Amino acid sequence: MKLFKILVLAILMFLNSRCTEAQQSIPKDLQKETINSGEPIIIGQKFKIHSNVLGEEKEIYISLPHKYDERVHSYPVVYVLEAEFLFEAAGTITKYMAARSKMPQSIIIGLSNGEFEKRKELGYKKWNGIPEKYIEFFKKELIPYIDKSYRVNSHRTIIGLSPTNGFLFEAFLSEPNMFKGYIALSAHLEWNRKEGEELFDEILSKTNDPNYPKNTLYLGRADNDLIQHPNAKAAYTDAKQKLENIQTTNATIKLDILENEEHYLMSLAGIRNGFATIYPNSLWRNPGWMGWDKNENYAQNYYKKYYDKLSAIYGFDIYPVEDGHSYGYYLSGKAYAAKKWGTNKQVIDLLELGIGYYPNSANLHMLLAEAYQTKGDAKLASEIAKKALLLVEKYHPEELGAYKEQLEKQLK
Repeated sequence: MKLFKILVLAILMFLNSRCTEAQQSIPKDLQKETINSGEPIIIGQKFKIHSNVLGEEKEIYISLPHKYDERVHSYPVVYVLEAEFLFEAAGTITKYMAARSKMPQSIIIGLSNGEFEKRKELGYKKWNGIPEKYIEFFKKELIPYIDKSYRVNSHRTIIGLSPTNGFLFEAFLSEPNMFKGYIALSAHLEWNRKEGEELFDEILSKTNDPNYPKNTLYLGRADNDLIQHPNAKAAYTDAKQKLENIQTTNATIKLDILENEEHYLMSLAGIRNGFATIYPNSLWRNPGWMGWDKNENYAQNYYKKYYDKLSAIYGFDIYPVEDGHSYGYYLSGKAYAAKKWGTNKQVIDLLELGIGYYPNSANLHMLLAEAYQTKGDAKLASEIAKKALLLVEKYHPEELGAYKEQLEKQLK
């Protein structure tokens, strides 16, 4: 314990000197301005890229996952058409579901229309839309730009709404490898892409081709639409019957009639249900459990095996949630629970696994330092504590004081 105190005091003295130097380098006027100004809540950014394919500038919205700069892994991407209307909703629903381990954290990319009438460009070609041009834009310009600029993996989802589903269905039928998940909100199955061929028949024919890739298609519609438009109701009834008679299909197809919803407001429930179709509850469990067994290797048997299997299913690395809203439903929270009800070995096992997933997490390092201090390994505890302080200084300097106080309490 004496050695640990000496090492920790040295760390605190070193960081105090660095903190003082940093404060002195900030002009007083700037310090005052920072104190008096409010802190913005940032949900994303927007920028423009010039499209040679479309012959115009396109405005792009982007929202990065929680602690993106601190993380090291790559993310799936959700592309959202009609960003002015759907971008915030898609980002919020993704955040909630990821925090509850019901889908992976994702990068959200929104494509704005600019003008309301521009959305018709993503409609069917027979109605003067140019979906094939937008497919070329995505393939040659937008997707390569996002892939180059951000840490992304190959799993992409597209969300369309009403007429912009023209682009979505064009991609699903002609470029099915472009996306793995397709969420069609207010999907007009009564609108045929081609004259003389029903849209759902096209979908079934394509997905039963043995060369068609495995992907997921969600088709959502408000029940109010079906009440007001008998032809829409007939199209959904017919599609449901055909889907029930299909023996095999390469795609997972979900027909969803949302009760007590209307044409545009169904988007909120539709996005949630669409993600749940791509990431079903049958695979994505709640990350909590009842009780505690001191003989159980939770790190290996509950976390690693499960997330390795989930990663294998989807083809990219999927990790347990490091931190979140509910104490008992995320990895660092389970480490706290192990400290209270389990064994110190369980604490160390959980935290070392967590650091493997999140090597830049100051919180996980600090908890691990405490666990090694409890174990009696003062030298290793101090080394890990020093790394924790350096990490918090780099990624969350506003929390440095709290971390130093935490270390000082351990000295008492």
